[in-house]
Amino acid sequence: MSNALLAFSDQLVATIERTRLATVTVSGMTTNLMGGGMGSGWLYDDSGHIVTNAHVVEGITRLLQVQFSGQKSQEATIVGVDRACDLAVLRCTNIDQSRCPLTVRTIPARLGEICITLGSPLRYRESVSMGIISGLARQLPNGDGFIEEILQTDAAINPGNSGGPLVDALGAVLGVNVARRSDADNIGFAIAAELVNDIVPELIAHGSILRGTMGISIAESWAPDGTERQVITVQKINTAQSLFQINDTILALDDQPVTRRYDVRKYLSRARIGTTITASILRGFTPLSIPVVVSARV
Repeated sequence: MSNALLAFSDQLVATIERTRLATVTVSGMTTNLMGGGMGSGWLYDDSGHIVTNAHVVEGITRLLQVQFSGQKSQEATIVGVDRACDLAVLRCTNIDQSRCPLTVRTIPARLGEICITLGSPLRYRESVSMGIISGLARQLPNGDGFIEEILQTDAAINPGNSGGPLVDALGAVLGVNVARRSDADNIGFAIAAELVNDIVPELIAHGSILRGTMGISIAESWAPDGTERQVITVQKINTAQSLFQINDTILALDDQPVTRRYDVRKYLSRARIGTTITASILRGFTPLSIPVVVSARV
């Protein structure tokens, strides 16, 4: 084995060891005292907050437990749940000081980047697999909508991996394992770190996410001027009072450019319900500014 390859292998082993110590198995009981599904999670901060998927804890009503490597299971409580993004935050109080929280990356994942997934697939605790980021900005159906900015990976993700960390070669969190394609090989998905950075602090602070809406349905499309740039267009009007029209192109909200559905949803999640924002649009080729009252999404 060459020195470079050995050094790379040693780096991966060290990364996995640190990440393994911060990864947990999540389990619990349902209302009929049957064992709930087993999932995974990871230590987010020094206060004992643990990130997992909403669907991992859904239906668990008692004896919610997390288990760190080499430790007995301990009780955890649910701090907040966001089903729209399939994220949840738990908390436990007995954290060994050797368990260092994982860092959530602020730099977007890159196509082809090496990634490592950890968790308890099919009850095989402390399982690790490696692959690459094989797709960016995917959509994942979730109830009546979609989770945006999903990472695709060929690292193995199986039932029980849900909620576990997908990390880069240095152990920083790229995403949260969430699902796989059951009709394909080596197509797994993770919720991108961008959503984790947006959603998790809100769940810790407030327990839930109150999202705003402009009363329209939107889609990503190509600019009407023929340039190869992505824009947001209005597909459906959901309120009679709306000043939007079908096929309007939304360029900015309060002078903040938007080019992705997630840009719009992120901005609206931070706008106060009942306030009026200004949408900069193109109607045909005519630029317009229209006022929009932000209402609560039901």
